[in-house]
Amino acid sequence: MSRDSASGRVYVLGAGLAGLGAATRLAEVGHAVTVLEAARNAGGRCRTFFDTTLDTEIDNGNHLVLSGNTDAMHYLGRIDAMARIDIRDAVYPFVDISRGESWRVDLGRSRLPWWILSKRRRVPGTHIIDYLQSRALLSAGAQATVADVLGGTGLLYERFWKPFSVAVLNTAPEEAAASLLAPVIRETLANGGMACRPVLCRQGLGDAFVNPALDYLASKDADVRLGARVRGLVRNEGRVTHLEMDGETIALGDADQVISAVPPNVAADLIDDLIVPDDFRPIVNAHFKTSVPTDMAPITGLPGGLAEWLFVRGDIASVTVSAAAEASMSSADDLIKQIWTEIAPLLGASADALPAARIIKEKRATIAQTPAMVRRRAPMQTQFRNLRLCGDWTDTGLPATIEGALRSGHRAADSVLKA
Repeated sequence: MSRDSASGRVYVLGAGLAGLGAATRLAEVGHAVTVLEAARNAGGRCRTFFDTTLDTEIDNGNHLVLSGNTDAMHYLGRIDAMARIDIRDAVYPFVDISRGESWRVDLGRSRLPWWILSKRRRVPGTHIIDYLQSRALLSAGAQATVADVLGGTGLLYERFWKPFSVAVLNTAPEEAAASLLAPVIRETLANGGMACRPVLCRQGLGDAFVNPALDYLASKDADVRLGARVRGLVRNEGRVTHLEMDGETIALGDADQVISAVPPNVAADLIDDLIVPDDFRPIVNAHFKTSVPTDMAPITGLPGGLAEWLFVRGDIASVTVSAAAEASMSSADDLIKQIWTEIAPLLGASADALPAARIIKEKRATIAQTPAMVRRRAPMQTQFRNLRLCGDWTDTGLPATIEGALRSGHRAADSVLKA
């Protein structure tokens, strides 16, 4: 008996990280899987491409994965990609662009957050009581913002919680839902430095998170179709019966299942009356080809300027602008000059010697992670018994991150297997 006839086939709509997470989890246990992706490449917003301006491969954006992101680590292990990453110590330098001050936060290697007890390792000028008071984030109400809970002032807020919140939520702390920050704290910061070590891709996101997944699915005889857009779902008697595509209609058997891993606007087009987040936040990424000091940390926080985080790999220095991205949708040339002026001193370079650079603007990079949008995140199970949803925008309890996307895909796959 074939795998299809024994337990049905699962059709995964979308080959972003949520879809790849679901598909590889199913393939791992021998389940028949077909992945249908509208684009000509997999990975969604997590991709690597060759840029002719810089004459090298770059990621479309900067994404931070931590060692405490359990779903991301399990996924990388499953697709045999651990050799494609480096895991560094949890030491994060910061440089205040406006004040010219620098410090570093050293979370150590413990499984408990002992670092807050050391003046040398925590944010300078802060006290233990500041960190203890921050525990209010863990019990924040559904309507509370990060700034509401933390007061929106103080050294710890300005030098740690604000950049951390922006990095995780891509939404200004004054409007970001504190309830989404709480699970991140529980799974990383509260578990000490061992859970907060940065996971760095040696050759880029595509090399670590996407290409090995496609190879893994091929090794499991999964059917992956790129450039295959699902235009509609035919439903009857409480289940999806057909997938309508360009020039083709796929009839589903009684045991077949569907996991939708498409963006929220596409999901709303496919499923009647589905409530989805409808407010988004942009991200601006600036990539510079330049000499990077050999002893420079791979990630540096940059409060006090337009640039917020600096990532370096090889001869590429990349900057992320999140909270101020809407205000920075000016010309690419102006952005390049302003950002380079801020980061050139950190790289030991002249602000006047502008290197080759590339600006990538994503106007809908993530959903707006506000209390209002949290209420619009859709549950995994739909009104159709053989249709489940996943994606970083669904109700995972986590922010819209790589970890959130992969967890949603894993949960959807597990739900299919239990059914």
